[in-house]
Amino acid sequence: MRAVDVVLYGTVGVIGVFWLVVFGYTFFSYAIAHRFVERRPFRSLVSHAGWEALLSLFVQPLLPLFFFIGRRMGGRKTGQPIVFVHGYFQNRVDFVYLARTLSRAGLGPLYGVNYWSFGRIERSAATLARFVERVCEEQGAASVDLVCHSLGGLVAAEYARKHPARVRRCVTIASPHGGIAWPGPVLGPSGAQMRSNGKYLAERADLPWGMPLLSIYSSHDNVVYPAATSAREHVGGTDLVIDGPGHFAILFHPKTAEATRAFLSEPQDALR
Repeated sequence: MRAVDVVLYGTVGVIGVFWLVVFGYTFFSYAIAHRFVERRPFRSLVSHAGWEALLSLFVQPLLPLFFFIGRRMGGRKTGQPIVFVHGYFQNRVDFVYLARTLSRAGLGPLYGVNYWSFGRIERSAATLARFVERVCEEQGAASVDLVCHSLGGLVAAEYARKHPARVRRCVTIASPHGGIAWPGPVLGPSGAQMRSNGKYLAERADLPWGMPLLSIYSSHDNVVYPAATSAREHVGGTDLVIDGPGHFAILFHPKTAEATRAFLSEPQDALR
């Protein structure tokens, strides 16, 4: 067999395995989540599950590239800095859509942090702290806004409680503030800390944030459920529930983008 054939078949094989993993994981996660979320028509379930899988197929192959690029993700050259904080087993690539939307709205400058999401949340918060300090120094800013996905919301909470003066506002998207009910294994110390029955969140879940907070989450998240685990109204935040999208797809939902843009654009005295 020629070398070019080996490369071709190997590439096709890798792509095929990737597709199987994505669709297999999506099907499996939706099957488990089914008993924790609101019932919905089968057509709606298939549509949202398919969209979740397709977005993963297109975006996740870019994940290795965004270990090297994406520290600056667009936006104005000067202004209120916005830092994106990714979730478990991910990096800043997940915010490509939100970064584009906020850039078009004239917000920013926009930055994306990467951290080792398997480690303890406290260590990830320390990584975020160093990143924010560099951003503030570069921009001559006193504070940043944080836009977070999933585990990133818990990292942001840990950071914000230790450095409240450095965070002006925070948006969390599909973050398990009250812990995850996922019955399967989650690797690393952060996985244990995310458990709803764990000590880490039991000590922190009801602590106030001390700054304006918007929690956006789905009524049908296939990873973080039940939906009430993302609610923050009872600690002074604002909740926005979006019907339908999965854990990854909510990052690409127009309502998520518009709510994030509006919240970060509001005059300070209009927010509680």
